[in-house]
Amino acid sequence: MSETRIESLIKDRRVSVLNSRPPVLAAYDLDFERNVQAFAEFSKENSKTSILLQLGYEHETKELAVHLTGVISNFKEMAPKARVIVLCNSENECKVLGELGNEIRFIHQNCFLDERRYLPLKRKRIYDAAYIARLTPCKRHELIPKELSPRLLLMGTYVAYESEKHYSDMAHSRFPDARWITHFNAAKISEYLALAKCGLVLSAREGASFCSSEYFLCGLPVVDTPAIGGRSILYPEEYVEYVDSTPEAVGEGIKFWGDNPVDPNKIRKAWLEKARPHRAEYQKLMLELTGIEHAAFLHKLGIRTNHPEKIYSYAVKLYLTLRSCWG
Repeated sequence: MSETRIESLIKDRRVSVLNSRPPVLAAYDLDFERNVQAFAEFSKENSKTSILLQLGYEHETKELAVHLTGVISNFKEMAPKARVIVLCNSENECKVLGELGNEIRFIHQNCFLDERRYLPLKRKRIYDAAYIARLTPCKRHELIPKELSPRLLLMGTYVAYESEKHYSDMAHSRFPDARWITHFNAAKISEYLALAKCGLVLSAREGASFCSSEYFLCGLPVVDTPAIGGRSILYPEEYVEYVDSTPEAVGEGIKFWGDNPVDPNKIRKAWLEKARPHRAEYQKLMLELTGIEHAAFLHKLGIRTNHPEKIYSYAVKLYLTLRSCWG
């Protein structure tokens, strides 16, 4: 039965229930596409269903926008009374998807990071730069100067596909003396980033990039290369060095932040100010859909995260606060 399928998706964190009556569901675009029949059956059985779609990858490109529009149109043929609202990460996504007839809102994905899970910690910053990124070609690790290897912190560098092993081999040979951290939990993000002077974001095409905002929340300035996908929307501009996509330029950006340290708490506060209007827009949307004020939100809207609950966020904050006191 399709309702059971939806319940299974909820259990697997592929769907989040933001409100029960009337139902408001949240999901990433790919999970919606792969399970569109189940979403349609649920929507037919539950009146006034609204579905908020997060975009895991850029949809500024017309081809991707047209494809998503087709998926939504197929869904609406099966469940004509339901609403699908796409949460866009950039003005360009709003424009492209809106012109195709989709209902859109400009609410950046990263505004749903629960800041209680990230705190600037006082540590000796022994690494010139940190990069949170899977070992996949689009992340462009090769843009980092190889001479920085002994002073480089590489996080989340697991290989998801056998076809990408060659890229992993290249990165390991390029940075043999770097510190490699394959897996880490929420509390450890702050501890590791406290060891670095800046964070790197090097893809040319992606989505909102959670890691870019995690850097700011932990008090790190950022070195960023040109990209589409909307990741820079929540950037506090005074704490970003925009550089060309060359190792020389990235190296200069890293050196800039090494030579010009900034108060981590100012960086964090500036990011929170950028996130504020997007959070307000979400609250406005939820009030429109449900008639109920939703002052709070789940971490990452509860999608694809093992611990979206507020109690976990409080536990991480308590741990990090104690770690800050210990030094």
